[in-house]
Amino acid sequence: MQSPLPSVEKKMVKSVKGWPSWIGYAAIIWSVLYGFLQLYWLLGGDGYPFKNEESMGLFVGMITYLSPQAGGITFVTLCLLGIGIGIVMQKNSKRFLPRWLVLVYAWGLAASLILFVPDMTLLAMMAYAFMLKFAFNWTMFNQIICIIGAILWFFTGVIYLRKTSGACEYCGRTETGKVPFLVRWGSWITIIAAIAPLLYALSRFAWALNIPFGVDKQFFKDLSTINPGHHLTEWVFGSLCIMGGILTLGLIQKWGEIFPDWFPFIGGKRVPILLAVIPASIVSIAITSAGFVFTVGFIAVTLHLTSVDNILVNNIWGTIGPMIFWIPWGVSLGLATIAYYYRRRDKCSKCSRGGRA
Repeated sequence: MQSPLPSVEKKMVKSVKGWPSWIGYAAIIWSVLYGFLQLYWLLGGDGYPFKNEESMGLFVGMITYLSPQAGGITFVTLCLLGIGIGIVMQKNSKRFLPRWLVLVYAWGLAASLILFVPDMTLLAMMAYAFMLKFAFNWTMFNQIICIIGAILWFFTGVIYLRKTSGACEYCGRTETGKVPFLVRWGSWITIIAAIAPLLYALSRFAWALNIPFGVDKQFFKDLSTINPGHHLTEWVFGSLCIMGGILTLGLIQKWGEIFPDWFPFIGGKRVPILLAVIPASIVSIAITSAGFVFTVGFIAVTLHLTSVDNILVNNIWGTIGPMIFWIPWGVSLGLATIAYYYRRRDKCSKCSRGGRA
């Protein structure tokens, strides 16, 4: 008797490859479910996740500066709009709403969910996992839910743009066969993404060696008292940035497409595109969202818009200053990842255009 598993796997693969046909409905469903969840909190339900905790200082998500009532009303309104606009997008018509307005909503919501909701805890969780330290809670899980919503709405906007501009909804190619902008500039964008974390890495290495980079000597005494093992942390964080930069260069190197011969079992085989795209995309989102929080905090302190008595903030140029490069780092890494995908993708199975972008 033949096992049903192969047929199930084929259906799953077909469903994933056919994502343009269901991504819009997934975005609508997300808006319905999350809208109801926010309505529950707005009516007094337990578990509202966007609380401004004093222990986080300047490193909280921007949404936490709103009261629970204001935050709930904002989300419920956005989700209601998402349901209506999502239905309009599935009709592929520009009669109901201008295309630019639909795209502003879809991509604006996606950007807001990535920039204004997460704080620095998600990125910290990823970094500390390399030190075998792992902490997870409901607030962080809710941030992941919002990031999933951002991804759904971003790609829903992409598909809508393709459909309404005459491009193939599956690959985005047009009859002109013009090479995408990101492919033409992909090498430079990738180099920027690889260089961007170097200043942060160097500052962490300096701290690990007790060199007061951007901070005063008293800072080290206070930091050692608060966290005696901070030297190891600095080595790990700095090394992760260097390793990340090297791996980023793989997006434009041969070894980013073909496994080196010295790799056991898989040497000489093609690198699966998603093996590079998925991790790089996750890191790009986490870095961009955390970078936004740090940059806003840095600007607020340096312009004296807020006053915070904190060991990190009092030495802000050395502690948070290098992190203002995280937004260009995250954005350039995301663009470099898209360029890598465009450059390596095969001929479209729907429109038969391409080979390579």
